Amino acid sequence: MPKAVVMRGTGAPSVLEWTDVPLREPGAGQIRVRVRAAGISPTDLAVRSGHLKAFPLPQDAVPGFQVAGTVDAVGASVTGVEVGDEVAAFLLGLGGYAEYAIASIWTRKPATVSWTDAAALPSAAEAAVRVLRELGVRGGERLALFGGAGAVGTIATQLAVGLGVEVVSAVRGGDEGFVRELGATPVLYGDGVVERIRATGEVDAVLDAAGVGVLGDALALTGSPDRVITLSDPNAARFGVRLSGPDADTAAAALEEVMALLADGRLRLRPYTVAPVSEAGEAHRALESGEVRGQVVLAVA
Repeated sequence: MPKAVVMRGTGAPSVLEWTDVPLREPGAGQIRVRVRAAGISPTDLAVRSGHLKAFPLPQDAVPGFQVAGTVDAVGASVTGVEVGDEVAAFLLGLGGYAEYAIASIWTRKPATVSWTDAAALPSAAEAAVRVLRELGVRGGERLALFGGAGAVGTIATQLAVGLGVEVVSAVRGGDEGFVRELGATPVLYGDGVVERIRATGEVDAVLDAAGVGVLGDALALTGSPDRVITLSDPNAARFGVRLSGPDADTAAAALEEVMALLADGRLRLRPYTVAPVSEAGEAHRALESGEVRGQVVLAVA
């Protein structure tokens, strides 16, 4: 039987167990991917811990929203892809930490893109393209970005700068040089962050890609929740802020757009660590403790 990382409930990383699972068949409009690598996103940690209660979970859910691998089976009505094709996929229904995953949103993986780069891309690419569209940012505006050195923030910064948007990026110490290389103006988190951002100029919109209690600061910068979006703060409704979630209708186009930029060398990813998929629980623990910074990609043998 194939194996996967199964969630035995929600809570500490110890709820994650590498175990045998049934082999699923792809339905209409779906493909089955023989996974080579799976990316861990911040949302994975929130789902596993139980902090993101709005996300419904089946029993013994397999976490993971993004994978790269080879098409292993094709469901009915699927066109443009064949068994053996190399793809990167965004999984709306989880299932990525596994030897096989079922996907309905994917793009081809160019030969110039590694398996681990391809697996680190989908979730962050979809989120970055979506949120910039929802915020309606345009050239000449200024965007404050909380979590600018994370996976989503890294891509969002480069896409926004490409549109002619000025980006002010709130980051932890040690990440200032990285976001400056992406084209953003860095400021440090902590007391006084609002004043530090304001010192760089007026802000038109705010993207919270961190989800760590910064919505009060975001509203202080804009004066209104209209152009503030968070990706994972469960307190969004209390602040009148939109909690943005995946858009199945536009995800494939977003993934294709960003993959092309990555393949051409016009976009860079946040540096990441690679770990075996069987050690997903330890990877979650290391990310939450701060022992590992950046992203972790799980390699599947």
